[in-house]
Amino acid sequence: MFEKISNKFVYFFFLAFLLVGIFTFKDYGISVDEEYHRFAGFYWLKYVLSFTSLEELKIATTLKFNQIKDFTLPHPKDNIYYGPLFDMPMAFLEVILKIDDPKNYFYLRHLSGFIIFFIGSIYFYKLLLNRFHSTNISLIGSLFFVLSPRIYGSSFFNPKDVIFLSLATIALYYCFKVFDKFNYKNLFIFSFFAALCLSHRFLGIFIPISFLSFYLLSVLSNTKDLNKLTGIIFFFFFYTLFLILLWPVLWTGPLEGLILAFKFFSNHYLKMKILFTGEYVQTDSLPFNYIPIWIFISTPIIYIVFFLMGYIFVAKNFFLSFINIKQGNNTYDLWKNNNEKKELFIFFNVTCVIIYFITFDIVLYNGWRHAYFVNIFVIYLGTFSFYKIYLGLKLNLQKKIMFSTIIGYLFFVVSKMIIYHPYQNIYFNSIFNNSNIHKKYEVDYWGLSGKKFLKDILLLEKDKNIIKIAVAGFLPLERSLKLLDKEQRKKIKIIGQDFQNADYIYSNFI
Repeated sequence: MFEKISNKFVYFFFLAFLLVGIFTFKDYGISVDEEYHRFAGFYWLKYVLSFTSLEELKIATTLKFNQIKDFTLPHPKDNIYYGPLFDMPMAFLEVILKIDDPKNYFYLRHLSGFIIFFIGSIYFYKLLLNRFHSTNISLIGSLFFVLSPRIYGSSFFNPKDVIFLSLATIALYYCFKVFDKFNYKNLFIFSFFAALCLSHRFLGIFIPISFLSFYLLSVLSNTKDLNKLTGIIFFFFFYTLFLILLWPVLWTGPLEGLILAFKFFSNHYLKMKILFTGEYVQTDSLPFNYIPIWIFISTPIIYIVFFLMGYIFVAKNFFLSFINIKQGNNTYDLWKNNNEKKELFIFFNVTCVIIYFITFDIVLYNGWRHAYFVNIFVIYLGTFSFYKIYLGLKLNLQKKIMFSTIIGYLFFVVSKMIIYHPYQNIYFNSIFNNSNIHKKYEVDYWGLSGKKFLKDILLLEKDKNIIKIAVAGFLPLERSLKLLDKEQRKKIKIIGQDFQNADYIYSNFI
C-alpha cells in the first residue's frame, strides 16, 4: 500500500516542482554572463545558417547579432570551443518567436534552463530507481538532488554548469542501462547523450573515458567480455558522429578541432583574485582544498554526512575485493553484480574528478559552480548510504523514525530556500551561515541583486521622473535594467562612478 501511495506522490512531487519553477522563474535577476551567452548563441546561429538558404532567418539573426553590444567577455570568435548547445537554440527561439523586449528573451532563457534541470531531476530519479528498485529511496534521493539550494537557484540563470549537470545525469542513466543490458539500442542512446555532454562542456570527456575504463576492467576479470568489443566500437562510432554533428567547431576538422579544444581549455583561464576563507587568492594558484571546502560549506550538511558514509562504504568494499582477487575464476572480482558495478562506477568518477581538480592546478572561480556536476555523485552515494542504513534497520518503527527525521530536515532546507529566494545561489549550510560570511567567501558574484535594487528604488521614488544611480563595483547594473518594464527603464539613469551627482549608489557583495 505504501509503495502505491509513494508512486502517486512521485508524480505529485515532480508536478509541484515544475509548477514552482514556472511560477517563480521571473523572480531571478540577470547574471553577469547572460548577455555574452546570448551573443554567442547568435554568433553560432549565424554560422549554422550560413550552410542553408534560409535568407529571411539569416537577415533576422544578423540584425539581432549586430544589436548586441553589452557584454564583457571576449568575442565568441575568440572562445569558439565553448559549446553552443544551449545558447544557439535560445537564439533560434528568440528569432522564431519574434521576441524583442529584453525582459522577455532573458526570461525565456531562465525558464528554459529550469526546464532542462527539471528533466535532469526526473532522470536522476530514474537513475536511483534503476539501482535501488524502491520509489521511497529514489524519492528521498531525488529530494536531496532538487533541494540542493545553490544548484536549484543557479538552474534559472546559469547557462553552463547546471545544464551540464542535467545532461550528465541523463547520460549516466543510459550508461546504467548499458550495464543492465548491453545492446545496440542502449549503446546508441547512451552515445548521443554522452556526446551532448562533451559538446556542451569539455569536462564531459570523463563519461566515455570512465565507460571505456570499466569495459577494460571487465575484460581483465572475464575474457568473455571481449565479445562485447563490437558493441564498444559501435558506441564510439556513433559517439564521434554525434559529437561532430552537435559541436559546430568540429565541422571543418574534427580531429584538429578536438586537439585545439583540449589545448584551449588546458591553458584558458581568467586571471583574477577571489575571496576564499577570508583571503584573496589568485585563480591560477588556488589551495588544494578549494573545491572540497566549497562543497562542504554550501551543501546541506546531512547530504555531506550521508555522502561520506557512502563513499567510505564503497571504498572499503572495493579495497576488500581488490585484495581478494582470485586468478582464473572467470568472475568479476571487483564487483559481484551490476549493482556493485554501478556503485564502483560512481565512486571511480567522483574520486577521479576531485583528484583532477585538486592535483592539476585547474583554474576555478565563483565557488564550485564549475564542479556542480559532482553533485550527481555526492547525492547518489548519499542515497546509497541512506539505503544501506535503511536496510539495516530491523523494526518498521525504526524505519519510520528515520524517514520522519529526514523529511523533517528536508522541510528545514525548504524553509531556508524560501527565505533565500530568489538568491538560493548564495546559500551556506547552517554550520557556516552567519552574518560575517561575506567577509570570508564570495557571495553575489553573479550580480543578481541588481534587479531587486532597482525595483526597490523605483518603489521608493515612484513620484520621481529620473533617478540617478552610480555604481561602486565592476558588475554592470545596466543589464539589470533589461528585466524592468519599458516605462521603468526610462526612469533610471546609470551615471557610472559619478557619486557626487547620484541619488543612490549600488554595490553588491561579490
